[in-house]
Amino acid sequence: MLTRDRRLRQFTSVYREGQAVRGRYLAVKFINRPEGVTRFGFAVARKINNKAQKNRLKRRLRSICRSHLKEIRDGADVVVNILSAALDASYVDLEKEFVAVTRRAGLGAEVVQEQT
Repeated sequence: MLTRDRRLRQFTSVYREGQAVRGRYLAVKFINRPEGVTRFGFAVARKINNKAQKNRLKRRLRSICRSHLKEIRDGADVVVNILSAALDASYVDLEKEFVAVTRRAGLGAEVVQEQT
């Protein structure tokens, strides 16, 4: 489970003002904020009518998001739209897609290595 400070409750400003990056299984909309931790929200496509399938997809994406938090920079609100094609995707496919889409969106943390 994502911690309370990492959850995004209001999606309207992100949908209105945010930038979008789309992949095969996921579409990410994000907006940069001046400070604070990155917050995430998840939305499932309306084409998926089965509630059990919707909840399973959201649980998978929350888990993937939690495992990759260290790779994502702070200071953004992110809404992950889960597309209907994700029903046929495996966990590994969703994870690869999440990493690829967040990198294309520029949400990856800059890793600075000290030279000795």
